[in-house]
Amino acid sequence: MKETWKTRLRDGIKAKGKSQREVSLAAGMAPGYVNSLLNENENKDPTINNLIRIVKAAGLSLYQVLYGVEVDQETEEIIRRLQGSPQSRAALLQILKDRATEDAE
Repeated sequence: MKETWKTRLRDGIKAKGKSQREVSLAAGMAPGYVNSLLNENENKDPTINNLIRIVKAAGLSLYQVLYGVEVDQETEEIIRRLQGSPQSRAALLQILKDRATEDAE
């Protein structure tokens, strides 16, 4: 079976020792909401806001669920801060490129 955000969410909830019902309720959703999202027979996708609430209630990382990549809190903060600032992204990218050039020499 291909790994998707749904399989990562399902596996993450199970790994945390929580039930789908428990996560649904903790996220402020109907008791069967997470189960209906993860049901392979239903082609249901949450809004991003609902997915964020579910992931937080499950104690998981949004990056892990969506992309299969674990991102620490410091990296997550850097990403958040760079999202709204093209100038900051460009400046950071230049610093990283310069650093890579220095390290290669």
